[in-house]
Amino acid sequence: MIAQPNSNGGLINMAAFLPVSRSNGPGRRAVLWVQGCSRNCPGCFNQDMQDFRENQMIAVPELAACILASEDIEGVTFSGGEPFAQAQVLAELAEQLTARGLNITIFTGYTVTELTAATDPAWQRLLAAADLLIAGPYEQELPAQDYLIGSANQQLVFLTEKLKQHPDVVTSQGQTLEVIVDAAGKVTITGFAGKL
Repeated sequence: MIAQPNSNGGLINMAAFLPVSRSNGPGRRAVLWVQGCSRNCPGCFNQDMQDFRENQMIAVPELAACILASEDIEGVTFSGGEPFAQAQVLAELAEQLTARGLNITIFTGYTVTELTAATDPAWQRLLAAADLLIAGPYEQELPAQDYLIGSANQQLVFLTEKLKQHPDVVTSQGQTLEVIVDAAGKVTITGFAGKL
């Protein structure tokens, strides 16, 4: 296991990046998946992102520029892996992006109680920069069909009012799965498979 990414000098250990998605949060948004998660939820959709190993190391300013170059997005989603394992650098990124008008959604395996009880200043800084959390460990024996929820124990937690009345939240038809084929022919499948 490599050292926890919070101490990596401003580099994000990125597992994957998608410049535009509609199934990973309200509206058109960029999605950043980070590498490393200690939760090890059985049945996790992103098992290849659980190991704390070096993947794609990217500086916060470089990733911020990449995200801000994405066309017509209204927000960014942090997923993984576990975003709170890289709270310091993600808080820095989130603050830069919110200053440019983007909203922040975070998928986390931690519960709201665990997050709010945490004394790590980096966790609190990341929470303060977020607008919406999808919180709680994935539990495969508790299937869900609700918007952005992987298992029935997870919660949508609105930390600000920015996304509470977003049309995708208000008129949600449940889970969505997105299949994206880029110009090079690379296929990305993201979102929630539900009953597939």
